[in-house]
Amino acid sequence: MIQEGTIFISHSSKDEPIVSAFIDKILTVGLGISREKIFYTSAKDTGIKSGSDFKAAIKDNMKNAVAVIQIITSNYKESEICLNEMGAAWVLSDNVIPFILDGIRFDNVGFIHNTTQLLKLNSADDLFKFQDDHDELYEGRRIKQSNYHKQVNEFIELINGNGFRFKY
Repeated sequence: MIQEGTIFISHSSKDEPIVSAFIDKILTVGLGISREKIFYTSAKDTGIKSGSDFKAAIKDNMKNAVAVIQIITSNYKESEICLNEMGAAWVLSDNVIPFILDGIRFDNVGFIHNTTQLLKLNSADDLFKFQDDHDELYEGRRIKQSNYHKQVNEFIELINGNGFRFKY
């Protein structure tokens, strides 16, 4: 099922713990974005519905997304599907928001984003900039700064505290 105005989360399934935490802490709790507005294939409630064609669902949801958020990690760069999504977003979307995480730097992110203003997923300053720059994602609603600040700090603590087990 395609829903207009969703946020497409492009990520490696190997990074599911950190991406799920980003969605939960930053997008849903921090910015108040409904999970129904998020297309994220690693969760049953936000991903591809049973009986759907996987490739068609990805293509259709990306074409109709209000934004594509890319969580670019080493796992992402090693995934053919992710690199296909990166290229498709470059062509199909006017609103691509790339986040990088350790292992990926401004100088090795690749051709598509080598001139893009990138955000570091483990930087509180960049998560605050993300909120400032992309109010279209939360439809300009007033965000309670104390709550967003708390969510950002908890998310950064999870990342920097290595509270995640990645599937490498």
